[in-house]
Amino acid sequence: MFDPNQRSKAFNFALKAQEYFGILIGLSLIWSVYAILFTEFEILFISKILLTLICIGFGTITPLIDFNESHATNPLWTGHARFHLVWQVNAMIINALLSLVLMWFFYSPVIHLIVILLNYLWIFSFLATAIGLKLFDGELNDINGVPPVFIKILGKKYEIDRNLQAILGVFVINTYAFILYTI
Repeated sequence: MFDPNQRSKAFNFALKAQEYFGILIGLSLIWSVYAILFTEFEILFISKILLTLICIGFGTITPLIDFNESHATNPLWTGHARFHLVWQVNAMIINALLSLVLMWFFYSPVIHLIVILLNYLWIFSFLATAIGLKLFDGELNDINGVPPVFIKILGKKYEIDRNLQAILGVFVINTYAFILYTI
């Protein structure tokens, strides 16, 4: 469903929310560099903010994208495939909420590391699945699924799968948060 007129308002809203969330993440990275260089914020606090944003993305953007006609109510998917998708997204939401509660109400350096590792669990599970697509005749996207992202680099236009873009972005931010944690 690459034509916005063929998508529901909820699906179009989800795609816009994902776009704006990506901008927020980019701004948070700029803020983090500023905060490290020019403020008195503790490095662990900056890492905690970045991890919080990842959890907010996992807990809100993922269900917004997946709980509509591109995934959970996709008429081309079997009921069992939709069941597994909803199960996975619900687990991601619960994981994000648990991570946020642990980080902000029961904080310790060990909890901080656990949240980083839980984020990597989602990241590496996605990447392992993407690498193994041929083993189960899988696809990163369906014809009526989420449209790709187009970017220009040195005047050349590239098409990137939106799932891959998001996960690689989360990988970079989580790794950056991990590096800050270890400093």
